Amino acid sequence: MASAASQEPNNQTTATLEQYEAAMRFFTQQKFERARPLLEKLLHAPIPAIADRAARHLVVCQQKLNSNGPAPKNADEYYTLGVVEMNQARYEQAAEWLQKAAKLNGNSAPIAYAQAALNALQNQVEPALEHLKAAIQLDPRMRWQARSDEDFNLLAEDPRFTEIIYPEK
Repeated sequence: MASAASQEPNNQTTATLEQYEAAMRFFTQQKFERARPLLEKLLHAPIPAIADRAARHLVVCQQKLNSNGPAPKNADEYYTLGVVEMNQARYEQAAEWLQKAAKLNGNSAPIAYAQAALNALQNQVEPALEHLKAAIQLDPRMRWQARSDEDFNLLAEDPRFTEIIYPEK
């Protein structure tokens, strides 16, 4: 029989995940005023990945709630804003944020990958392939991600895309 002390981390982890899920429900519904306090509490979460994601989403909340608020300060913040805009099908704004992220950190696989996905969603085949090649050169794991990413569905039949994600040995 497990003691109460051994149950505590599991209960804490469960509570953290539930709080994160609640915050993300509000976030995806664009109820940023309700998501913000939950995300702020998660900044000190016992799960580092949750704390990191909370920090990234908190930046977006603050931007959305206060148009006169602080501008993004680094490539990560621009990248996060770009991905959020892309996921909400606001492609022009997403492109702007991702371009700024790339200017600040041009050697970032996640930024190049996000740009490839954005181009693919807009059916801009050539730039999508170029950005995807760059992302994979910077981080070969991006190849695996692209294989199952629905953002690249429009490119699935293009033999150049297939060559990039399934290279010959």
